[in-house]
Amino acid sequence: MSETTPAPTSAEPSARPKGILARYWWVIGLAMAGVVAILAANFASGDPDGLDSVAINQGFKGTGKDPGFEILPGYTIPGIDGTVSTVIAGIVGVAIVFLLVFLLGRLLARRRKDAAA
Repeated sequence: MSETTPAPTSAEPSARPKGILARYWWVIGLAMAGVVAILAANFASGDPDGLDSVAINQGFKGTGKDPGFEILPGYTIPGIDGTVSTVIAGIVGVAIVFLLVFLLGRLLARRRKDAAA
């Protein structure tokens, strides 16, 4: 009895996604993150967060060392007051995270391509 290999039941997936939404799915994700940043700014509290609150309650608030620099100090943009500052800081934060993940993805894709070659 000879063995035969079964014929493929479906075509191999292509290397590129089909359709505009499949190709630019990241734009939808980026827009959703921006909307969340804008909406979340309306619920941001001026009260100290958990760690600051504990430091105040336990009496060691002033003993901590300040960071050498802050990209977005207090989740705000210096020179702009109110909710607008928090919204802009949120959008800048989303853009920074997106850029870092995008660059990491490109680096990993390049390494995978080089390893396959």
